[in-house]
Amino acid sequence: MKFRLAAFWLFLLTVGGNHKLLSHVPPMGVAAEKQPLHKGNELENAMKLRETPKQSRVIGDITTTIQPDSDPGRSIGHQTVRRAKAPPPSLELHFRESLNKLLAGDETNHVDQTNATGNTTVAALATDEGRGDHEPTTTHHPERRHVVPDKLQYTQEIQVKQGRLMGITRRFQVTSGLRQVDQFLGLPYAEAPTGNRRFMPPGAPLPWQGLKIARHLPPVCPQKLPDLSPLGSENMSRARHKHLSRLLPYLRTESEDCLYLNLYVPHEEPQSTPKQYAVLVYLHGESFEWNSGNAYDGSVLSSYGEVIVVTVNYRLGVLGFLRPSIDAHNIANYALLDQIAALHWIKENIEAFGGDNSRVTLMGHSTGAACVNYLMVSPVASGLFHRAILMSGSAMSDWAASNQSLQLTMQIAHALECPLNEHVEAEDDDVLLDCLRHRRYQDILHIPTALTQFSTSLGPIVDGHVIPNQPYKVMGHYTEHFSRV
Repeated sequence: MKFRLAAFWLFLLTVGGNHKLLSHVPPMGVAAEKQPLHKGNELENAMKLRETPKQSRVIGDITTTIQPDSDPGRSIGHQTVRRAKAPPPSLELHFRESLNKLLAGDETNHVDQTNATGNTTVAALATDEGRGDHEPTTTHHPERRHVVPDKLQYTQEIQVKQGRLMGITRRFQVTSGLRQVDQFLGLPYAEAPTGNRRFMPPGAPLPWQGLKIARHLPPVCPQKLPDLSPLGSENMSRARHKHLSRLLPYLRTESEDCLYLNLYVPHEEPQSTPKQYAVLVYLHGESFEWNSGNAYDGSVLSSYGEVIVVTVNYRLGVLGFLRPSIDAHNIANYALLDQIAALHWIKENIEAFGGDNSRVTLMGHSTGAACVNYLMVSPVASGLFHRAILMSGSAMSDWAASNQSLQLTMQIAHALECPLNEHVEAEDDDVLLDCLRHRRYQDILHIPTALTQFSTSLGPIVDGHVIPNQPYKVMGHYTEHFSRV
């Protein structure tokens, strides 16, 4: 076909003989108009083209329409005629250019001819998509990034104090050089702080029946998310805005039943010699009012460092730091108590995962680093961890504590119309607490809590129990512990 077309164009460009023959030999794929020739350039009359009908082409699941060339002067024949009127610089070069355009047009026609085959393929794919569940055609859920359950690799069964447990094994690309990691996601380390357990220290986790498959990230604790609207982020840097935009998808699913932790454990083959790994417990930062441990995947750190990485969800904001009483001796700092409960769970159960409960390191950044520092001086957390890593924060930072806890308690009580009496009898001491427990947590969170700019309204307070005294005083007293580098 290409040889015949090339021969025709060579004849057209080089022979100046009988032009009447050209009117009977239309170009391949193009038909000449059936109208009488006028007296003029007979070659132009021979090259007049009929309007090409519209063609449809299927690209994936989108059908596009190819519009015909509305300018006849742009066709190959007319371009050739126009070039023929002016003496070409080189007959060979002129022929090569025309031949290249001709071959390109032939390839386009070939693609158009395969449209029927393409439609058949699309129809076949649609038939495959219509199959039942017993004939799966894909290994990925359309809205999830990991493989469907029947393709997951499950870990060995593990027995913890609450029951039987299995996780999933994450495989890395071979070129990464990372070993596999076992993930145990959403393990409850304390009883859900709902109902009458709101504004209470965390209770022991409840046992479960049967085999628990820990493969889903747990819900995050109720929180106030940062405002990323144009008005709320007008003073925010582009890098900070991008960072927060990556975190927010992990914080959408919230619940008061949120006291869970996630474990990332180096994978061990069944026949290998068991090892005891050091444990690294990570407390998330960013704010005392929002964020979660779910956003921090410890798989790479666990594989590369050969340590067990633990991320923790704990209560935040009003539910985590409000003192639900005007009595200065009432216990508070429920978020810190949640972190201590997680450390208790780790101490009791980490050996079942191959961890060493005598080598537990507590690490945090920003507000998480301040929490780590508070636990370092807390007698309640004594003996639960052995090393600490503080990044970008400490308990002596000016934002690390709330100095307006009483004012905030009164403000929230008035907003919720809860009784507040400084002279209540002993038996009525829990009136405010009962009122707070019967309100929806959404109503509590929506109360404005910012008292002054650049101050921490909701955060740890020196309550005499969890935090016995100002941190700098405690660390100054125990110099044998806090003076070592």
